[in-house]
Amino acid sequence: MITITSKDNAAVRRAARLMNSARERRKSGLIICEGARLCSDATDSGVEVEELFCTPPAMEKYADYLEKLIQTAGDVYEITDEIAKKISDTESTQGVFIVAKSPAVESDLNQLKTTGQYVLLENLQDPSNVGAIFRTAEALGVDGIILTEGCASCFSPKALRAGMGAMFRIPIFLSKNAPADMALAAERNMRPMAAVPREGAADVTGIRFFKGAIMCIGNEGNGLSEALIEACPEKVTIPMNGRAESLNAATAAAILMWEMIRRYR
Repeated sequence: MITITSKDNAAVRRAARLMNSARERRKSGLIICEGARLCSDATDSGVEVEELFCTPPAMEKYADYLEKLIQTAGDVYEITDEIAKKISDTESTQGVFIVAKSPAVESDLNQLKTTGQYVLLENLQDPSNVGAIFRTAEALGVDGIILTEGCASCFSPKALRAGMGAMFRIPIFLSKNAPADMALAAERNMRPMAAVPREGAADVTGIRFFKGAIMCIGNEGNGLSEALIEACPEKVTIPMNGRAESLNAATAAAILMWEMIRRYR
């Protein structure tokens, strides 16, 4: 274990950049996780940990979580509370961080199981929404998440915390052209569905789901693009009472995924 006391240490500066910069994460192929439980989940899920940072109080308080992390991390650093605050993305840090290799993302959507149940997220901007959707998807047994290039990264610090490590355990796919990919999925006898709050869309609570569905969920403010809506043979909506015109993206996704899995099982 190496002790670091300077906030200007090279490893500390890199960790801070990874915490604050999506560009740095993309360029380096690395992610940073904060919190004893999340860091432990990462290593338990097979993520390759390059560096572990922890404060002395954290080593005592979270000894059970840190035991395996210390054994598997490439480098282990004991840091001060001041350094932990420099790295942290939270108001009250636990003092535990890892820098790890970014998990693989599949870009070939032909790898989708034609019998699977999937969710596609188009251009979601809030990483907390993205993380929450991953967490719900894992809990309900969805087979994978498809992200468009315009989505907030599922490996950003906020998304990782909201997802409680679900992105380490659920298959992730990247769509560079969602309308074209959904058209091809339909040709493979899958069921791309556009979730839209509009008249004429089928009530999702009345749909009989079966293997091979892809539920497409759009941007928080603008919803799905017209091109993607047109590429989906089916349009579905969540029935709502009162004056609300739409739901939070993560809330809508939870309802839609529940209906997919409940009516399939």
